[in-house]
Amino acid sequence: MTEIKVQADIVVAGGGLAGTFAAIAAARLGCRTILIQDRPVLGGNASSELLVGISGADCSGSALAHYARETGLIDEFALELLHRSSNFASSGPLHSVILWEMAKKESNLSLYLNTSVRGVKKDSNGSIASVSASQISTEKDFVFAGRIFIDCTGHGTLGFLAGAEFRMGREARTEFQESMAPEVADNKTMGNSLIFFARDMGKLVPFIPPPWARKFPKDEDLPFRHPGREKIDQESDEICGFWWIEYGGEKHTIEDAEFIHDELLKILFGVWDHMKNTGDHGVANYAITWISPFPSMRESRRLMGDYIMNENDVRERTVFPDRVAYGGWPIDIHPPGGIYAKEPPCTHEFLPSLCSIPLRSLYSKNIPNLLFAGRNISASHVALGTVRVMGTCAVMGQAAGTAAALCVQHNARPRQLGEQHIRPLQQLLLKDGCYIPGVRNEDPRDLARSATVTASSESQLAVSQIDDWLELTHPSAQIFPVSADRIDTIALYLRSALSDTIKVPLALSSAESINDFTNGVALCTATAIISQKTESLVEFDIHAKVTPNHFYRINLPALPGISWAVQRVAPLGINRAIQIKTQRHQPEWIPCRRLTPAGSRGALVFRLQPVSYPYSPANIISGVTRPESWTHIWISNAKDPLPQFVELMFPRPVEVSGIQIVFDDDLDTNIYLPPPWGRLGNGIIETLVKDYRLLTPGPDGWEELFVAKDNYQRRCVRHFNTVCTDRLRLECRATHGAAEIRIYEIRVCGPEKPRQDLPG
Repeated sequence: MTEIKVQADIVVAGGGLAGTFAAIAAARLGCRTILIQDRPVLGGNASSELLVGISGADCSGSALAHYARETGLIDEFALELLHRSSNFASSGPLHSVILWEMAKKESNLSLYLNTSVRGVKKDSNGSIASVSASQISTEKDFVFAGRIFIDCTGHGTLGFLAGAEFRMGREARTEFQESMAPEVADNKTMGNSLIFFARDMGKLVPFIPPPWARKFPKDEDLPFRHPGREKIDQESDEICGFWWIEYGGEKHTIEDAEFIHDELLKILFGVWDHMKNTGDHGVANYAITWISPFPSMRESRRLMGDYIMNENDVRERTVFPDRVAYGGWPIDIHPPGGIYAKEPPCTHEFLPSLCSIPLRSLYSKNIPNLLFAGRNISASHVALGTVRVMGTCAVMGQAAGTAAALCVQHNARPRQLGEQHIRPLQQLLLKDGCYIPGVRNEDPRDLARSATVTASSESQLAVSQIDDWLELTHPSAQIFPVSADRIDTIALYLRSALSDTIKVPLALSSAESINDFTNGVALCTATAIISQKTESLVEFDIHAKVTPNHFYRINLPALPGISWAVQRVAPLGINRAIQIKTQRHQPEWIPCRRLTPAGSRGALVFRLQPVSYPYSPANIISGVTRPESWTHIWISNAKDPLPQFVELMFPRPVEVSGIQIVFDDDLDTNIYLPPPWGRLGNGIIETLVKDYRLLTPGPDGWEELFVAKDNYQRRCVRHFNTVCTDRLRLECRATHGAAEIRIYEIRVCGPEKPRQDLPG
């Protein structure tokens, strides 16, 4: 074959979400980047070949943590998909097309599909000098030389060939004191799954199983599995099955891959035979229309970094000083026996909040110029149960690509970068749309940070509409934002089904964040009386001094027979939960939505005095772009007509040539999946601003610097001819349906060499 040598700054192996976004991030930062993918399409498990739904820290609405959805490049991708796809069924083929399109837009990025890494050459210092690869479609051999290499292959193939330290299997419980680890270490992993689609044909469709199909004659042969009809979205006549068609964890998921595929095919047809020919599973009219060409994988090699994330880091929410990404999916571990295991097909240990991911888990401990991202990161088997999902892999990929670009810029290795330049890395990730828990915008070049911000109007906190009821059979709590320095009264809308008048006790506590349900010491308590068989606002006298612009929490004990009114759509900055006893007999706060489908994302009706105004225009320069320790958003008054504006007044005239705006794309809603789990197929998110323009004062009034129409992205970057001004006004003229304008952040840059404009 023809051998072609290609030189680059950064070489990325693996074109799943982690690898694709690593490569795009590095290319956008000006580095010559190569992306090698051994398949004909991008996306990995989320590609048009495998069609696995994307999961992330928002847990498809089942997490206690609100406003947890990933942003950055994955959000840009998902919003593009939402814009182009009218339903979930049509979105699958678009996954890989949009990723390919995003990669092809980057002039610094060279994409090599159908290209498989075959070897590695190292220099005398033990660093990777080049990788050799073969492109089967063109019968060409390549040698890709670079300064920094990123392994996003899932298997850790590049690192393995380079001699990077790795693990495969389960650690013993005593190594990291992990409660979910086995007593004795072994080589077992989570297995692979084979996905299929089936369609309603409108008439009876018989199924004759092939002789090699596995047999599951009784429901008892599939314990804890539910082989029933589940539509992939509300409008489709298709069903998708099933993640628990799993096998291979007791084999070697790489070396035995072909054997595992064959067995999974036999299992798949056996499950379909069970559904079609044993009892009524609701699929009499269905026929299989598509089977994934190869299995989706959960676990194989994990490359070792300077730090190995473990179960305790995840549960205790360790705040790493070198954190560059985050996770929040449950600790979701599957038994190695897969479908043949007689235990549940997975655990779901929900996390109380988000966990941070350190840079030290994204680079090799023994290969100086190797970064990695995805399910091959430096984590224990148990910790992998949460960080392996694709939403988390995506933000790790962007972090690794950004780190690689800074390594090139500073002529540093990843370890040096973490030791000497971690704050610039974190700040650059924030600027490029990512979220890092507890890290704020401190960019000295952001002129907006010195501005005074005003707006045409602002909204107040109001929860008054009664759509449903939550009976207080469990202890209940609600977190809410308070803008004033005191709380005089709190009124709850309650209903009693009891025959007696009772006293209702309420406790008020401080909450450090929107997701803080820890049992802290109450600031004060109050009691109010509710009469028998009544429904009314019940007022509690509080009269407490509080910290302004802070979250607080009200707690009620279990009060069977008393119900609290629910408003189906919660104002931004509200989180509610109930407390249950877990299997370990420990109290645990869980989202109300996991037990009460109605009003799943709602708020419990209450009224504060004085009224809270938590959506001030000053929030747009708070340095955070989602509710965290505060709401961090400006929301205009929905009763005032559009257009609405926000205005930045600088202490002195400044030269400006660009602006970055972060709108609200409802981070409390999953946009990767169809209803009832997510929003995909339901169109562009209503809260996004559609039409806007930037104005500056001129001799004859306000002058336009630019006009934007038909935006559907969260993060928008625009550059314009340099002007000297002491005021900027962003006028928002239309949304995609919301009556109010919502903006998380505005950054303003001076006349520097501009990076490319982003959508919007």
